[in-house]
Amino acid sequence: MSEEKTILIAEDDFSLNRLISFKLKKEGYLVISTADGEAALRAALNENIAAAIIDIMMPYLDGIQVLKKIRSEKPHLPVIILSVKSRKTDLHQAYELGANDYISKPFQPEELIKRLKELIGDN
Repeated sequence: MSEEKTILIAEDDFSLNRLISFKLKKEGYLVISTADGEAALRAALNENIAAAIIDIMMPYLDGIQVLKKIRSEKPHLPVIILSVKSRKTDLHQAYELGANDYISKPFQPEELIKRLKELIGDN
């Protein structure tokens, strides 16, 4: 499997992280799974990933902080934000900071994968 197909998942909900990882692996992707913002940022900056799926509410660094730092180092890395926050201000802030997509929880994993594939051109 090519490194171009590696996806970073940053989600502190263990069950959801496992579900997303399982579904992505089933689609043929390699997965780097993290459960906090610091680990997510390290992986995003140091690994050759095709895209990142980042939860907003995580320990140590929240997803917004991670997104800001990713944008300063890897401005073209595709990023999908996941959040239980569905207010328009949260959505607007994520897009303003450079998120490529924003998915509110709960969501269908198939929808996430469909949008990820569109984002990275893997249709």
